[in-house]
Amino acid sequence: MRKLNSASLDIGARISISEDWRLKISKFGRLESIPKDYVISEVASNNFFKEEFYVCDSVEEVNGKHYRFALEEFVIKYLFADKVEDTNVGFYFDEFLPDEDTQILITNARVISEVIPATISIQPELATINKESLICLKFSIDLINGRGSASIRYYLNPYSRYTWKFLKHPDTSYMTDYEKIFQDTLIHKELVIESCNKLADYLDREGAHTVAGKLRERAIVHDNSKIINQDELVALSKIINDKSTLRDSSVALTPVMKDAIKLHWQNNSHHPEHFESVIDMSRLDIMEMCCDWYARSIQYGSEFLNFVKQRQEERFHFPDWMFAEIWHYCNVLNS
Repeated sequence: MRKLNSASLDIGARISISEDWRLKISKFGRLESIPKDYVISEVASNNFFKEEFYVCDSVEEVNGKHYRFALEEFVIKYLFADKVEDTNVGFYFDEFLPDEDTQILITNARVISEVIPATISIQPELATINKESLICLKFSIDLINGRGSASIRYYLNPYSRYTWKFLKHPDTSYMTDYEKIFQDTLIHKELVIESCNKLADYLDREGAHTVAGKLRERAIVHDNSKIINQDELVALSKIINDKSTLRDSSVALTPVMKDAIKLHWQNNSHHPEHFESVIDMSRLDIMEMCCDWYARSIQYGSEFLNFVKQRQEERFHFPDWMFAEIWHYCNVLNS
């Protein structure tokens, strides 16, 4: 992560840009290889959006050309920032920035249930600066839920005071219960996608291409209700710190846990509890359930097949013919 400092960014200051940034600019502008070293030649302001842009000119010609582009204020601050050790106590964007291409959770400090999972990246755009069109590198906060992107400035609202934390940082002691739900769910979803792809690849080899495609589609939206449905989010926040039943198949759900997770069961047909009778589960429900179990076993280090067998004996009691199919899919996943 980067700690923003008060270094003076004056006209005439020299900068060097990374190979990755050079490739982004070259690809966006359909340019040949561009130089590495530049000098800040102009600082321009957009008063309407309260933005500042730093116009940079190449120090030397390449292939007989000088090159010129712009950096958004936060990009140049990032470039001059001090690299510090990652921690997860929560930070403001005007003080600290995560390294680019990092997954983060942004939380409204005044409405803690408002948690926004995002990836922060640096992307080129075309900007008009003093009536000149220039390629400009800008920070983009790309929302993981697929709802577009936003500027860092949006999260500098003094009335909300948004803070950010690392999505995958191992230290969750500073996370709110809502942030823990998002972290747990998004990590779990990635593992479910991997699990569903593994089972779908097997189905493709067996010629079941339509079912394989539908299983991959289910993986993309798996457990979305946990972070979209506000009632479900509130309910699950009450039990997020108790993962005993996910680690140990012999641990039974308490009445409190059952009550909290009931809404999630109602919204997701890959749970047997969604149905009055387990025999009402479709084949896709069963496949997604097996992938869900397998993903959890990876996430929490439980022994998968023993976990499945014990859950069958102590909790689900699927009919033999149905459990034979479940056992087959679980062995494919475990192979």
